[in-house]
Amino acid sequence: MEITLKNVNGKLKNSINKSLSARGFYWSERKAEEKKFSKLVDELNVDKFFAKILSLRDINIENYNDFLEPKLKNCFPNPSTLDGLDKATELIVELIVKEKKIGIFGDYDVDGATSTAILGRFFKEINVLFEYYIPDRIKEGYGPNIEAFRRLSEKKCELIITVDCGTTSNFVIKKANDENMTIIVVDHHQQVSDLPNAYSIINPNKNVDNSNLIDLAAVGVTYLLIVSINRKLKKLNFYKNKKEPNLFNYLDFVALGTICDVVKLDLFNRALVKQGIKVLNKTNNLGLQHLIKSSNISDELNEFHLGYVLGPKINAGGRVGKSSKGVELLLSENSSHCMIIADELNKFNEERKKIEKQVEESAIKKILKNKKIICVSGKDWHPGVIGIVAGRLTEKFYKPSIVISEGREVCKGSARSVSGFNIGNLIKLALENGILIDGGGHKMAAGLTIDKKKIPQLIDFVDKNFHEENVSIEKYYDAKIFLSNIDLQMFELINKISPFGSGNSKPKFCFENCFIKFPKLVGNSHVSCLLSDVHGNTVKSIAFKAFENKVGTNLLENKGNKFNVIGQINLNSWNGRESLQILIEDIISTI
Repeated sequence: MEITLKNVNGKLKNSINKSLSARGFYWSERKAEEKKFSKLVDELNVDKFFAKILSLRDINIENYNDFLEPKLKNCFPNPSTLDGLDKATELIVELIVKEKKIGIFGDYDVDGATSTAILGRFFKEINVLFEYYIPDRIKEGYGPNIEAFRRLSEKKCELIITVDCGTTSNFVIKKANDENMTIIVVDHHQQVSDLPNAYSIINPNKNVDNSNLIDLAAVGVTYLLIVSINRKLKKLNFYKNKKEPNLFNYLDFVALGTICDVVKLDLFNRALVKQGIKVLNKTNNLGLQHLIKSSNISDELNEFHLGYVLGPKINAGGRVGKSSKGVELLLSENSSHCMIIADELNKFNEERKKIEKQVEESAIKKILKNKKIICVSGKDWHPGVIGIVAGRLTEKFYKPSIVISEGREVCKGSARSVSGFNIGNLIKLALENGILIDGGGHKMAAGLTIDKKKIPQLIDFVDKNFHEENVSIEKYYDAKIFLSNIDLQMFELINKISPFGSGNSKPKFCFENCFIKFPKLVGNSHVSCLLSDVHGNTVKSIAFKAFENKVGTNLLENKGNKFNVIGQINLNSWNGRESLQILIEDIISTI
């Protein structure tokens, strides 16, 4: 497929558009490395359009096949490279052989739920007794607590495995040790201080680990642990008189947790997700089957459905309902029970959306326009949605955002940032200055606990310590293309590089000199239109959640002006019909 690329024609340029976009950015064309581009074209006969998309993702003639068709057999690591895994395996296998009960403590998000469920699924298949515990997001908060450990211990669990948490739980694990409990930690979060004194800690992001598997989600680490346990059981002839589980079938859980935790899709993660999506489309898991059915998904499942349809519903139980509902669904073997839980999670998710909208509308009214950082609080704001709302405010106003749910005295907050500003460091600084009770995070997201009386102090502090010069308003698209180039063949070519996610974003394109035709409001917040060029080519387009921002305003109020449009090409399925459309992200006036 040969497509004429504007500004390519053999030489790859990086032409900066000098006009500020509706969203306040300067958009530029990403520059590919010409050597990689040329080799793909000359030696592998890849057409120029696709070669540029690939070379922008650091794909060359050496890793071309592995990237497009990642195979687990080619990139699967030896689980033993993870520090502490062999030690953990030995103990778990010993308890399995002795027919002892094992406890699982999991985080309440999708990564935690799938990590808990995948371990539980394995134990069920090999007839191991187990119990699991998912903490209440509001009442118990993140991470292990001694009361939960005690409950598992009281149920005769000889070992407790924490999944997607535990790396920073020094105090709780010390208490557990004092009470003669044995704890294994399976996690992927960064080590920020000395490690707890657990029996074993399996975490590719702890300082002494040399596995180079730092991008794994917790469910990926848990999967490697299961592979190791299974390998050891086979050596002991454990399956002599019983059926060995097919661990390939567990990849549906691995894909779901990996996509929802937004970890980088390096080669191994990419292989896990790509194969996991194939398994998911034929899943034998009753819980997922009913969740898919209740979500009215008729298309072939892809990473979008995992991250934006199924994942939020599993998360909704933890946000506004009961935290354990997601794991309960994934582990249930009763079809009627699965149908009931799937319906419950759907209702929780609808409730979450309503609460989220109310909090967002209330938060917007409280924003102080002269402040460089958005920092707002409210007494009726549900703590389960403040992280989502902070993300929405950041996206809407392109400012770091802190959203605080006020309690009587102690308040919980969540923060999100923009490119170039480390919100985690700011929260850490506020903690060091005695403004916060607790807090931490990373570059783009953080959490905090604060005394209600100190919220005004925090608002002033974050504003004074925000360095605007570090924030980037430069954004990039992959290539300029003509509307006439858009067809099913092109969409399928782009889709070859899926699954999309962190480290492999869906390609963005610039469509120059477009006219906006027939703009209209769709639902309560989306704007649809036809994009047209001077040759009469038209493509259906939509800007999601644009009604209240400048993109939507420009689309709805245009006076026949021409715009450069930044967007992605998408296949829209509606009432059994499929059509290509452009998902508009931003627009730039050409006047």
